Amino acid sequence: MPSRQWFGREPAIVIQTISALLAVAIGFGLPGLNDGTAAGITALLTAAAGVYTAWAVRPVSPAIFTGVITTGAALAAAFGFDLPQTQVSLVVAGVTAVMTLLTRSQVTPDHDPDPALTR
Repeated sequence: MPSRQWFGREPAIVIQTISALLAVAIGFGLPGLNDGTAAGITALLTAAAGVYTAWAVRPVSPAIFTGVITTGAALAAAFGFDLPQTQVSLVVAGVTAVMTLLTRSQVTPDHDPDPALTR
């Protein structure tokens, strides 16, 4: 079962934020990282974030939808269009942020928060 809270927030929000920030970091370019490798890493990170979010919230379907859209955006931007790694990462970061905001009101953590943490 997922941990109750990370940094005082729901794990799903934290993991999606980390995913978006990593996409931005990759967009700034890491030494020795070509566009194809950067796209693969970005897609893997967004897919992993989607899987974890689906595991951590209920109902699962909005989280899966968000994961599919963000991973699909990474793959489409990387391999379907001729975009450099910076633009692929920016697309993923933007889509992750928008999808997280849109689906947040439709999901809840899969357990009640610890009463000690909500005081």
